[in-house]
Amino acid sequence: MMTGTCCPKSDDRVSQLRLEEGHTVGIMGLGAVLEQLLAMGRKPEETTDAELLSMVRAQKNYISPNPNVETRYAAALQREYAVFYAHRIQQSQRA
Repeated sequence: MMTGTCCPKSDDRVSQLRLEEGHTVGIMGLGAVLEQLLAMGRKPEETTDAELLSMVRAQKNYISPNPNVETRYAAALQREYAVFYAHRIQQSQRA
């Protein structure tokens, strides 16, 4: 995950999210969303596409309401959270 600065918010980093081969978008506050899901005790298989999209939109990201676009974003967000979750679980087992 690649980050850079953007706006003065609670999580002002912009993460690069790969939607599909050759198509990457910037998402503000993705780290905060992933941390919140983890704090809620949500496993990747328990998160819904609608929940992820809503949380990312709440971070001031525009995602078109077009069903095809939402599906692509949701799939990428699900992948990102699964990787994040696995990494955090692995870290906690080492401690």
